[in-house]
Amino acid sequence: MRVAVEAAGWQTLRRLTATEKRLDPQLLDDLLERARRQQDVVEEWRTRQTEAAFPSG
Repeated sequence: MRVAVEAAGWQTLRRLTATEKRLDPQLLDDLLERARRQQDVVEEWRTRQTEAAFPSG
């Protein structure tokens, strides 16, 4: 959940780069990509733990 909130924050700041010159769009793009990768990892871990806790068969 925290990763999603973090990504939303970077996304909000990224939208402001058109009018707020103090914000670096490339840095925010990098942070957004990192947050997305983190979300993918967390989802993979969640799936593995769910399968371990509730094995099929």
